Amino acid sequence: MLCPHCSHSFRAAQVDAQRGKGLDAQIQCPHCEAWLGRSAILMRLKILGFYLGLVMLVLGYFLPDWRNLTTPVAIFAVMILLVSHMMDHLKVIQAPPRQEVDDSEQRQKYR
Repeated sequence: MLCPHCSHSFRAAQVDAQRGKGLDAQIQCPHCEAWLGRSAILMRLKILGFYLGLVMLVLGYFLPDWRNLTTPVAIFAVMILLVSHMMDHLKVIQAPPRQEVDDSEQRQKYR
């Protein structure tokens, strides 16, 4: 995975902290300690598109009289699945607190 806050890549096995359950689960980046999550709405759309497309394709295969209805619905469901999959990325839920660094000595050198 790639952290959108610090741009470091990490494996799922490196994640130590997790909060929430189900589609609203959040993980903590092991490098910058930012909380990352996915959009629950996009995950629901992805699941809905997959199962609706699958059911419509099976119905259209076994019930040939329904193909005029099931084919466009299956195409639309797969389009929803693909678009929601492309838009579903990790996002920063809670950024870590900024640490103020005292660099007054460094600034005095060059004045």
